[in-house]
Amino acid sequence: MSESAVMESRSPLAVLAGGLAGEPAAGRAPEGAAREDAAGGREGASSGGAGALVVEHLGLADALARRHRVPGHDFEDIRQVARMGLVMAAQRYREGAGHGFVQFAVPTISGTIKRYLRDQSWVVRPPRSLQELRLGVKEARGRLVQELGREPSLAELGEATGASPEQVAEARSVDAAMSAAAIEPLDSSGEGEGERTAHLVPVVEAGFEQVELRQMVACALEGASEQDRLLVKLRFVDEMSQSEIAAELGVSQMQVSRLLRRLLDRMRRKMAA
Repeated sequence: MSESAVMESRSPLAVLAGGLAGEPAAGRAPEGAAREDAAGGREGASSGGAGALVVEHLGLADALARRHRVPGHDFEDIRQVARMGLVMAAQRYREGAGHGFVQFAVPTISGTIKRYLRDQSWVVRPPRSLQELRLGVKEARGRLVQELGREPSLAELGEATGASPEQVAEARSVDAAMSAAAIEPLDSSGEGEGERTAHLVPVVEAGFEQVELRQMVACALEGASEQDRLLVKLRFVDEMSQSEIAAELGVSQMQVSRLLRRLLDRMRRKMAA
């Protein structure tokens, strides 16, 4: 069954801004969050109030995106995912919950970025033989550094592992594909980032002052197909991983990855216009 056939077989979805998301656990408060001022007293339940939170904290989302910049990943994609996390946090935030908006939003945005990077880290899994060689090269390198007092050459690593220098170089390049795995894991509540973001100051970007949440989402999804609306719901509202989405839709994780990338590209172009 084709990707479009699988997606189009789903029933129509409401627009994301219509309030599809539930409410997550609160995160830790970053020091210096006093700059929130009135933001913590707005009502996230209304599109106007949530839209104001989004506008006021776009700088926070972009700063977190920069913090999670990973070699081999398009930064614009990461920034767009961070802004989706901000939209999601603004939708879910409720006044009087015992914490300000920045305290609430940081773990939500960070968690959204981390899940995206984890999903992307092994979209194309290297052959098992290459993964095994990578481990052998890593072990041999540690041993040779101790013996030689310097970094071993590719030829020396090859001799130690029984592989050619070209194979050693390829095995070492696998580390770049695994870079997202080094990102710190989230705990069960999605926390773990707030105490390290004291230096992040929300900055309002020019050109967004009149934008509200519903308008932003409607613009980004203007003309979107049912498959794109479904992907937005499953990925950014239900917070499903790519593998979970693939199982839900009966397609491969690779297909889900391609569809999400296409969606992010289009949303980025629309929001930049």
